Amino acid sequence: MRAEYRVLGPLEVLLDGEPVAVPSGRCHLLLAVLLLRPNRLMLVDELVDRLWDGAPPNAGRAHKTLHMVVRRLRVALGEADCVQTRTGGYVAVVEPDQLDLLRFRAFAGSGDFGAAAALWRGAVLGNVASDVLHREDVPRLVDERLTVLERRIDADLDSGLSGELVAELRSLVADHPLREPFWSHLMLALYRSGNQAEALNAYQDLRTRLAEELGVDPCPALRELHQQILRAEVAPGRRAQVPRQLPHGVRNFVGREDELGELGTATGVTVVHGVGGVGKTALALHWARDVREDYPDGDLYVNLRGFDPEVQPVDPSAVAETLLAGLGVDEVPAGADARFALLRTTLVDRRLLLLLDNAASARQVLPLLPAAAGVRVLITSRNQLRALVSQHDATTIGLRELEFDAARSLLAVVLGERRLDAEPEAAREIVERCAGLPLALRVFAERVARFPDVPLREFVAELRNERLDAFSDFYDVDVRAVFSWSYRALDDESARMFRLLSVHPGQDFDVSAAAALAGVSVAQARRLLERLVADALVQTRSPGRYSLHDLLRAYAAELCGDDEAAALRITEWYVHTLENAALVENPIALVQAGEVTSDVVPREFASRFDALAWVRENWDNLRAVLYVAVARGWRRLALLIPTHLERFLPYNRPRWSEAVEMFEAIQTFGTAREQGFLLLKLARLYSDLGRLDDSLACFEEALRFVRESGERTAEAAGLINLTALLHQLGQVEKALDTSHLAAEIGVELANRYMESAARSNIGFMLNVLGRHEEALVATERAIDVVTELDDEYMLARMHAVRGGALVRLGRHAEAVAVLGPAAEAFATFADSDAESVALQDLGSALIELDQRAEAAVAWRRAVDLWRDLDEDRAEALAARLAELE
Repeated sequence: MRAEYRVLGPLEVLLDGEPVAVPSGRCHLLLAVLLLRPNRLMLVDELVDRLWDGAPPNAGRAHKTLHMVVRRLRVALGEADCVQTRTGGYVAVVEPDQLDLLRFRAFAGSGDFGAAAALWRGAVLGNVASDVLHREDVPRLVDERLTVLERRIDADLDSGLSGELVAELRSLVADHPLREPFWSHLMLALYRSGNQAEALNAYQDLRTRLAEELGVDPCPALRELHQQILRAEVAPGRRAQVPRQLPHGVRNFVGREDELGELGTATGVTVVHGVGGVGKTALALHWARDVREDYPDGDLYVNLRGFDPEVQPVDPSAVAETLLAGLGVDEVPAGADARFALLRTTLVDRRLLLLLDNAASARQVLPLLPAAAGVRVLITSRNQLRALVSQHDATTIGLRELEFDAARSLLAVVLGERRLDAEPEAAREIVERCAGLPLALRVFAERVARFPDVPLREFVAELRNERLDAFSDFYDVDVRAVFSWSYRALDDESARMFRLLSVHPGQDFDVSAAAALAGVSVAQARRLLERLVADALVQTRSPGRYSLHDLLRAYAAELCGDDEAAALRITEWYVHTLENAALVENPIALVQAGEVTSDVVPREFASRFDALAWVRENWDNLRAVLYVAVARGWRRLALLIPTHLERFLPYNRPRWSEAVEMFEAIQTFGTAREQGFLLLKLARLYSDLGRLDDSLACFEEALRFVRESGERTAEAAGLINLTALLHQLGQVEKALDTSHLAAEIGVELANRYMESAARSNIGFMLNVLGRHEEALVATERAIDVVTELDDEYMLARMHAVRGGALVRLGRHAEAVAVLGPAAEAFATFADSDAESVALQDLGSALIELDQRAEAAVAWRRAVDLWRDLDEDRAEALAARLAELE
């Protein structure tokens, strides 16, 4: 089920498109306050101050009262509950696509101001009564909206609209008479629609208002615009920025005239396929850069890493996130389907070029293909991707090795015609040994060019003597010998960096990671990387991030061998940087990394946004680092990665299965206490993913560890969570025993909240087992505990459990006395499920008391509630109701 939350207008909660009733008053206000600060911890004192405007009725009981409001709200929200308890307070955990405020900011950040403005449905939070809210929070939101309106109108004016905007702008200046940008827009719209005199009159109106109300003149920009309109010299509007992501193509591109011609005549989706190193990316980039001006809305590029030997191909969901970021979308949905849908929506009506490089399979790219005629898609792959031909009418272009003349031309561009003419046989053998592969030819030529006085035949002789085993899986020739020419020309520092880059576990890296890997400063790492880029040994496909071609990575790994010191440096750098990000997200950590042992300097983060962005960008690297740490026996470092990544899982739901795999990889690591905490997290993940048997086994092992380590609070919390799982599995007797254990720990710790939750479960399970006399005894104690807490909702739950037992024991008058108030309380808390059960039991008791009319009223209400919750139960009760009536 999908929940949606709206604050840009009346407060609304929807579950699968249907409204969820939120109790008015403080529940309404609490939800509004939390949603205005999505995914941010609100401390208890902050919330008390907001809910009672600085004057709670009883300061000594404020925290308990807030807890009751929170519980009431969570019950009302039901499956739409987004409120989570954190140390010291509460947080509304929502995905970017669930809250209209986050979507509004994402659209605004991407430059789609029209879509952002369209999300507003009226007066913000107009149905929430709160002086402090409308005094302190709403004005800031209104200002955000007005700023977006200004930017949207800027864009409209830049696109040539003028007269169409006049009516809207007259309304805006009437509503906001002192907001000068709207007056500027109105003057421009009037002038550009041929009404110069009215534009000048608008300026005079504003000038009079400002003088009368504030005693000031219009701002300098407005005064300058006034003069420009007087002189009829208004400057044209500015051009909106568009994405231009195509990397630089290779130098000295030669040949491929036929293939370039095919690219020029094709439309829609085109696949360029061929073996590695044959020049697919070079061809795609050469053509794309030549035609990029035909695509005024920009160009996007992603390397899909389809055949990198060190990493898995990039997940399509991650690719969609990258593309949306390139299109300016700041808040990307967590769900894969939501990302794909938003990507298609964002690309509609755009004339844009999309280059997907190095695809592993059709499955990797199919979700990314837009249904937009103006978007040209170019895909490169070692596979033919035939599914794209059948499903998207794609054009395929097979790329073969360069013919001799084209290959010789490539060498001649670097080495010169004279040098090749002097040794034609050597030139021919070089082409043959490079197999006509542009990658090998370029690397070879760059190396040879450094030795202009050495005959080519000497290099050929060395090539003949090289072993032919390293790349036999790729070609019938040994391209390692070709790569060696460029490598040998490097200075010692650059050569060392090249070798060490093969130690990096993930697919790409930034300069800080490279600095940690090599144990050098960031400035030095940047200099060395740029040297390697210049020698075609390292690629840079996006600003600040680098990578190696998979063949060059294999060559570098052969040269480097196993460098454990470098592996430790990069592992510690990623782990400690991740920990810094996690501490920004939540400053309390039960498990921490301790001191850095390898002298690396982990990155720090100035904001939560930066921390989350880094984690998203490096998730695949962190996974790779985890498995390297496991393989090398660095258990402590390994267990910290999923431990800290768990804090970011609410924002990365598509990664939950990967998170389970990471937790499984380290579940035997650490102390008993740490294993207990980790396994409790894994058990909840299993349950969320529907792996109930795995969850059960994990809970049992986790509880053993926390029990042995004396973590009694964690043990009680785990037992309460386990109870719900056992009931779901039909193991009610075991669930009852588990509840008793949790209650005992609650008593031992004097933790009334823990005890009340456990005793609530005890009464419920006894009723399920038909042990109603015992359920009455259990609920008596539970009611005493809940009364101490002053928790109205939990009290209603206890009375409902007690009432169910009384009905089944034939004590109908007593049952009616508790079930009626319980049903009313559930209605107040908007807990339809609990209310319907209470009403059904109430009707049964009323029938036995011969109060059939009252029973019919109760059952009719229960049937109405069941209609929305469980159609089978609704029909069964409706049949009994028909017999009653």
